[in-house]
Amino acid sequence: MTKSTPTLTQSGLLAVLLEHQRRKVIELARRRAHREQVRAAFWSILARLLARAHGSIAMFHQIHTYTELRQQIHDDLRAQHPEWVQPNGQSPMCDSYEARLMELLDTFTQRGSNESVGAIHPALQQGLN
Repeated sequence: MTKSTPTLTQSGLLAVLLEHQRRKVIELARRRAHREQVRAAFWSILARLLARAHGSIAMFHQIHTYTELRQQIHDDLRAQHPEWVQPNGQSPMCDSYEARLMELLDTFTQRGSNESVGAIHPALQQGLN
């Protein structure tokens, strides 16, 4: 009696190998698609941030007085966080941020000086440059 070796097809090994290869191809395709989606989302976010930063830089102007600083903060908070502005135009969240910042800035202006805001504290002047 001679022993015959079963072929790949007869043993079912070929079907197992082909199924494994098919799954591997599908998994690689899914990974590639996911990687492309992540890359697209990243570039989309980066482009929006750059556009926003570019718009902020383009609209930048030198602030000289305390009143100008307050108005700039008021405008910027509402522009950067439109979700905080209620339909009636009021924004308690922005008002809260403004009030706290004004408290901090008031500590610099209690000297009774009419100096420009930038001259009050070197850190503010560096931030503007």
